[in-house]
Amino acid sequence: MKPIIHFSHANGFPAGAYQHVLAPLAAHATIRSIDRLGHHPNYPVTNNWEHLERELLEYFERHYATPVIAVGHSLGGVLSYMVARRRPDLVAGLIMLDSPLLTPWQSRGLRLLKSLGLSDRVTPAARTEGRRTRWPDQDSALAYFRSKSLMKRFDDTCLRHYVEAGTQPCDDGVCLSYDPDVEMKIYRTIPDNLSNAAPLEMPAAVVAGKQSNVLRPVNARYMQAKAAMQVEWLPGSHMFPFEQPQATAQLIQRLLQQWGLL
Repeated sequence: MKPIIHFSHANGFPAGAYQHVLAPLAAHATIRSIDRLGHHPNYPVTNNWEHLERELLEYFERHYATPVIAVGHSLGGVLSYMVARRRPDLVAGLIMLDSPLLTPWQSRGLRLLKSLGLSDRVTPAARTEGRRTRWPDQDSALAYFRSKSLMKRFDDTCLRHYVEAGTQPCDDGVCLSYDPDVEMKIYRTIPDNLSNAAPLEMPAAVVAGKQSNVLRPVNARYMQAKAAMQVEWLPGSHMFPFEQPQATAQLIQRLLQQWGLL
């Protein structure tokens, strides 16, 4: 049987948006995912993502008889790390794509900002509030997202897959399928309690975007020193899996082959 890669998405980007990134890996592994984390009423978004961690952990328990390879982008990478740390028996290997673990001083700063209601100053939550959510059709949505600075460097196929996966029919055309309120709550509750990093019981790596404004060199050094993670870099921003889909897939495959998991 093929090994299983469970892929977990970034905030605001359903798992279906990553099919161009994950397709090359399907020749070597079975790809599974939860399409939209945080949208199930049994797992509400709360501070430090406690229920989101439980959503992913319980999915692993219900669906997999053997440990799986956990790969995640941003939100998905952090949640995968949380599950791997809590339940190493469920995870054979971990790859975090531009998913930072905060240093102790970053964690203390975030905790203070949260307590003062000022977390929007250091997260994208404010950008999410008031976002446009409806368009006449998918072509209009595609043109809209292509004009956004976050997505202007997306591979064309990745952008099309994002629009296909991220919208659904509604009365006056198409609307977002990823609830902006959920997205905003996730940003406002980013974990501030993960700065006690220690080596994991399985091989682990973090892949960072060279131009990322999210996972910075200080985070990469911290993850390497404290969590014993292998650090790799790819050209691109925080969204490099959508900007460099082939290179991202090739690097994931190389790491998993290096670890003997593919």
